[in-house]
Amino acid sequence: MAKVPFTVSARAARLIGRENVATSQGAVTELVKNAYDADASVSAVLFMPRWETVPTELDDNERQALKAVLPETDEMFELVGGRWKAKDDWTATQESAIANLHSRVLDLWIVDNGTGMSVKTIEDRWMVIGTDAKDLNATSKGGRVVTGAKGIGRFALDRLGRECELFSAAGRTGEISHWLVDWSAFEGTGKVIGDVEAVLESERRQLVSLYRDYGLEDILPKNTPEREGVSHPIDYSTGTAIRIGLLNDIWDEKDSIRLKETLEALLPPHDRGDFDIFVHDHRVPFESGFIDNFPPDQFDYRMLADVTADGQVKITLQRQEIDFDRISPTFFELPAMQKPLYRRADFKAGEITYSKPLTELIDPKEDPRPFLDIGPFFFTLYFFKLTNATAENLERFPQKNFDVAARRRWLANSGGVRLYRDNFRVRPFGEPRSPAYDWLSMGERSTRNPAQASRPGWRVGPNQVAGTIHLTKRDNPSLTDQSNREGIINERAFSAFRRIVIALIREFERDRAYVLQHFQQAFELDNPEPAEVEEGRAIAEKALEADKSSLAGDTTEPQLDLRPAPSAPAAGSSDDLLKVSKAYGSERKKNEALRDDIQVMRGMATLGTVLVSFTHELRQIRANIETRSQRLSDAIQDVVSDEKLAAVDEMSSPFRILERLRLQDQKVSRWVNFALTAVSPAKRRRRRIDLGEYLAGMHTYWGDFLTSRSIKLQTYVESGAELSVLAHEIDLDSVFYNLVNNSVEALVRPSAQTSREISVRVVSGEDGGVEIQYKDNGPGLSAEFTTRDDIFLFGVTSKKEEAAGDAVGTGLGMWLLKNVVDEYFGKVKLDCEPGQPGFAIRIMLPTSGTNE
Repeated sequence: MAKVPFTVSARAARLIGRENVATSQGAVTELVKNAYDADASVSAVLFMPRWETVPTELDDNERQALKAVLPETDEMFELVGGRWKAKDDWTATQESAIANLHSRVLDLWIVDNGTGMSVKTIEDRWMVIGTDAKDLNATSKGGRVVTGAKGIGRFALDRLGRECELFSAAGRTGEISHWLVDWSAFEGTGKVIGDVEAVLESERRQLVSLYRDYGLEDILPKNTPEREGVSHPIDYSTGTAIRIGLLNDIWDEKDSIRLKETLEALLPPHDRGDFDIFVHDHRVPFESGFIDNFPPDQFDYRMLADVTADGQVKITLQRQEIDFDRISPTFFELPAMQKPLYRRADFKAGEITYSKPLTELIDPKEDPRPFLDIGPFFFTLYFFKLTNATAENLERFPQKNFDVAARRRWLANSGGVRLYRDNFRVRPFGEPRSPAYDWLSMGERSTRNPAQASRPGWRVGPNQVAGTIHLTKRDNPSLTDQSNREGIINERAFSAFRRIVIALIREFERDRAYVLQHFQQAFELDNPEPAEVEEGRAIAEKALEADKSSLAGDTTEPQLDLRPAPSAPAAGSSDDLLKVSKAYGSERKKNEALRDDIQVMRGMATLGTVLVSFTHELRQIRANIETRSQRLSDAIQDVVSDEKLAAVDEMSSPFRILERLRLQDQKVSRWVNFALTAVSPAKRRRRRIDLGEYLAGMHTYWGDFLTSRSIKLQTYVESGAELSVLAHEIDLDSVFYNLVNNSVEALVRPSAQTSREISVRVVSGEDGGVEIQYKDNGPGLSAEFTTRDDIFLFGVTSKKEEAAGDAVGTGLGMWLLKNVVDEYFGKVKLDCEPGQPGFAIRIMLPTSGTNE
C-alpha cells in the first residue's frame, strides 16, 4: 500500500492568512501584537509618503498606485524599456496636481525596539507557516505572556500591501537581517508552497542608519510618554522594522485616525508603563503621537469585580454619583440605610467592598461546574450618566454635575465592555459601531424593563458603560478565541461566561437603584404635602363648579369685551393662585409616577381586547377539537376492514396515533376553556364572591392542567365562617392565577423532590377580614433577591432562560398581585426567605372591599 504526502498549494496558504485577517486595521493590530511579544517598549505605526519628491520614473505597480490618486498619470508618463518615465511636456496644472497628490501614495512602516530576529530565527520560525514556537514558549524572554499562537500573523502583511520588506537586528552585532517577499509569487496555476521563495540576507549596517536613510529618524519618538513626571529614552539599536508598499487599501486621513482609535482599544485603559503605541501620519501631524488610553476620573460608578478560581467574588463599588455633603440627614435615618454597605460611613468613604460566592450570583440550585470552569478573571465597569440632573431632580437626588460633551466624546470611542487576554484586546467584543458592541444584550435588557433608575429592577443601557474584562491564556483555556481573533470558539463556555458578567452588572444595578429609591423616600419625608395643596384642590374644584354654574345660567350671546383687564388681582387671589399651583405640582408628580403603570396596563388591556375579539372563533375551535379524534376513528373503521386493522402492529396502529392526538387536543381545549373563562363578562362585574365557591372553581379550571404535570392542589376553607369579599372576580384571578402559574413554573423544573404540591387555605382573619394562606413545596424565592419584598417590584424577575441565563419573566405577576391587594386595602406578607425551599405568602383582605 503506497503512502503519499499531503501538499499545500501556495494560493491556499495565502488564503489562510487573508481569511484570518479580515480587515486592514486588524492586520496592523496583529503586527503590533508581534512587537509586544518581542518585548518591545514601543511600537510605531508610520504612514510615510513613498516619494519624498515628485517621481520621474515608475514601475507598473507604482504607476497603478499613483493613478488611483492622480487619474492623469497615463497622460504624464510613457512606457520606455519596461519602465514608466515622465514626459517632458507636463502642463502647469499637471505639475501642480502631481506635486500635491504624489505624497498620498503611502508606505506603511511598523517599527519596534524589541529583541529582533536573526537570519536563523527568520528562516526557522518566520518562514514556517503555523509554527508552534509561541505555544512551546508561552512567555517571552522579558516575561510577557505572548499573545500569538497561530503562527499565521505574518500573513497580515499580505492583507496590507503587495510589497513587503523586513529589517531586523537581534543584537548589537552590527548586522541586520533583510527579508523581502513579493506576495504575487503565491499566485499561479499548480504552485505549491515549496515553490515560493523569499529573499533573505544579512547586511552589515545598523538599524539607526537605516532609519536615517528612509527619513524615519526624525519621526520616531525619542522618549517614552511621561508618567508621574518621568520619561525614559527609547533605544532603537535592536528591533524590527517592516515596510509595506503598494497598499491594497486607500488610507485617507480619517482611516489613520480610525486606526489610532482601534489601537487605543488594543491595550486596556490603565497606566501601562512597559508598552506604548505611537501613530504618525504626515498628512495630519496634529493627530500624531502616543496613544492615550487612560479612563476619565469623573465617572459616576466604578465596579471592580475579582472572580477567583475557587468561585469567590470580591466586589468593590465606588459611588461618585452622589455629593455626600448635600445628602439629607433623613436619608441616613431610614431603616434601610442602617444596614451594612449603606450607612453614613459607607457613603462618606465613597466605596464599599463585599464578597459572595459565584453560585449565589447565578443560581444556587444550578450545577456550578460550567461557571467554575471559566476560571478567574477581573472585571472593571464604569458607569456614566449622559445628562445632568434637572433642578427638580437635584432636590430629590443630590447628584454631581459634569461635562456632558467630554463624556460623550470619550464613550464614542472607548465605550462598551471589552475583553482582554493577557493585556491584549479580543475583538470584536465592545467594538464601537459594530454589531458586537452590545454583546451582553444590555440594550435588550433595558428595553424589556424600562424602569426608572429610582425603581428596583432598573437596567443600565449599553451606551452608558465602559468596561474591561481581563482573561489569561493560562487561567481561561475554555475562552480561547478563534484563529481570526473575531470571537470565542467554545460557545457553551462563552454563554456561561456571559451569564457571570451579566450577574456582576446586576450587582451594580441593584445597588444604584436601591440608593436612589431611598433618596426618593427621604425627599418625600422631608417634603410632605403642605396644607396649601389640599386647600388648592378645594379652590380649584370650587372655581370649576362656579364656571359650570355661570355657563349654565348665561343664555345671552357672547360679546367681545374690549375693556382692559384689571391691573391688580382681587384680595386673596394671589394666595389662592399659589395654593392652586402647589396642588397642580403635586398632582403632576403623582401622574408622572403612574405613567409607567398605565403604559403597562395599556399593553395588557390590548392583549385582553384581542383575546375577547376572538372568543367566537375560539369556541368554534374548541367544539371541533373535542370531537375530531372520535370522528377520525369512526372514519377509519368505516373505510378499513377489521382484518386489515388487526394485521397492523400496535406501534403503527392508527388508533394509537389518534389517542396521542386526543391527549394533545385535550391540552389545547383546556387552554381555550381557560382563556374564554378569563374574559367572561361576569368576571368584570363587581359582586360579593364566596371564596369557598371560588376555590372550587379553581379546581375545575386548573385540575387537568396541574394533574398533567403531577402537581397536587389542596384547598381548605374554614367552616362556619363568613368568607366572602366584595370584588371583581377578574381581580381575584390576577391574584390566584399569578400565584399558581409561578408555582407551576417552579415545580416543573428538574429537581430531586418527589412530590409537587400547592396548598391554599382560607380562614378568618383579623378585624373580621379574610386571610388567604398560599404555599408550595418548590425551590422557593431565588437567592438573587437581597430583600424578599423586591419580588413585588415592577419588572423584577428571577425567571431565566436556561441556555443564556437572560431574564425571560416579565416581572409583572407579583407586582399586579400587590397592586390588586393594595386597591382593596388589604395586606401581603411573605412567609419565606430567599434561597430557602418552599414558597409561602399570606394575603389579608377586608370582607367589605373598597367603598362598598
